[in-house]
Amino acid sequence: ISVLDGYNVCVFAYGQTGSGKTHTMNGTLHDRGVNYRALQELFLLVDARRSELDASVRVSVLEIYNEQLNDLTLLESEGATAGAKIDIKLGADGMVFTTN
Repeated sequence: ISVLDGYNVCVFAYGQTGSGKTHTMNGTLHDRGVNYRALQELFLLVDARRSELDASVRVSVLEIYNEQLNDLTLLESEGATAGAKIDIKLGADGMVFTTN
C-alpha cells in the first residue's frame, strides 16, 4: 500500500449537490463511510507492521463548495471561523499544504 511507503494519498468525491458524496465519505454511526473505513484499515496495517515501521499519520478533510475551500476537521468550538477562507500552498519542499 503506497501510504505505508511514505506517499501522500488523496480520496476524492466529486458530484452534483445532493448526490450523496458526504454520506459516502462519512457514512452514519452504524454504517461507516469511506473515511472511517480507510483510516480503520490503515491503523490495522500500521499496527501489524509496527516492528518494521516508524509511522505517523496526518489527516485533512477538505471540502470545495461554491469555489470555497473548507477544512471539515476544524470546529467552531476550537476557535475556527465558519466559512473562513483557506488557501492551498506549495512549500519549498514540494509538499502541498493549506493555510487559513
